[in-house]
Amino acid sequence: VAFDVDGTLVHHPEDKTVWEVLNQRFTGCEDQNVGRYDLYKRGKISYAEWVALDIGSWRDAGATREAITGSFGALTLVEGARETLDALKARGARLAVISGTLDVMLDTLFPDHPFDEVYTNHIAFDAEGLISHWRATPFDMDGKGIALRSIALREDIPLSRCAFVGDHANDLAAAQLAGFSVAFNPKSAELEATASAVVH
Repeated sequence: VAFDVDGTLVHHPEDKTVWEVLNQRFTGCEDQNVGRYDLYKRGKISYAEWVALDIGSWRDAGATREAITGSFGALTLVEGARETLDALKARGARLAVISGTLDVMLDTLFPDHPFDEVYTNHIAFDAEGLISHWRATPFDMDGKGIALRSIALREDIPLSRCAFVGDHANDLAAAQLAGFSVAFNPKSAELEATASAVVH
């Protein structure tokens, strides 16, 4: 069972993503996400360039690991997320995250690391806690389907026995590939129409 993170396992009271929260914290602006997404969709910038614009601006603002994790206060686990993961693990399911989120947020909110596979964006910090470098995931957007297929092949699990849970249009590729998909509080009509089940 593979999960998206922002909006699926993790909730913000204003439905902000971790990217919007950190852009607001370190640049004073959260709405550049809309403009950069538009540039990405029109092929003007790559996904990796989009990630670099955001994380690079945090680094330039002097963001530290402590300041970043301290900004996660309003980001909390979705009600029932922990119980769901525990129940799935107890029944022998393997768990994966395939998300455009940040590994540092996943580490903070899931310190026990219940996931067998994690595909996210990565930030590295130096000895002083400053951002030293980052790695953009190739497994967001259409890449989510590639990640799900890769896990299924490696684990010798038919895609028909794989499930994916997500909330937005960037989850479509994985949802279409999985044998069972859940649109959780969907923000995409196309995902809602594609999913095997819809949870509001």
